[in-house]
Amino acid sequence: MNSPMRALYLSLIGLALSLSGCGGEARGRLSGKVTFKGAPMPGGTVIFNSEDNKTSMIAIGPDGTYKCDDVPLGVVRVAVRPPPSSGVMSAIPKGVKMPDLPPGTPGASNYQQQGSGASVDIPKHLQDPASSKITVTVKSGSQPFDIVLPDA
Repeated sequence: MNSPMRALYLSLIGLALSLSGCGGEARGRLSGKVTFKGAPMPGGTVIFNSEDNKTSMIAIGPDGTYKCDDVPLGVVRVAVRPPPSSGVMSAIPKGVKMPDLPPGTPGASNYQQQGSGASVDIPKHLQDPASSKITVTVKSGSQPFDIVLPDA
């Protein structure tokens, strides 16, 4: 293929990719620390739910930190679920095959979470994005967002 045709061909491919939204829907990245009663949350899950019901979930580390690279843009409702008191693995009956989940996904993180052994008694309304009253406006790119859970 000669040079002018190649340039035209590559330009058309670039135009088609940009018009088709190649790369998927834009998402934001949030990271921060989850605290409850002044202490870091020792595990659990952060749930982000957009106004059009797109949801992202991410595991909280043992030091209370989280980092989610897949949060819907716009105003997002936030909820936090406590860590399992004895670990997810203990709830799976013996002999049941573990699901084959890709490493780094929220599901894989939750299965690997062993639990702190102590229960964290988060009020029920904070565990549901519809009732928690915690929101954040997510923009394209990275932004910090610490989640301070109220006592009641």
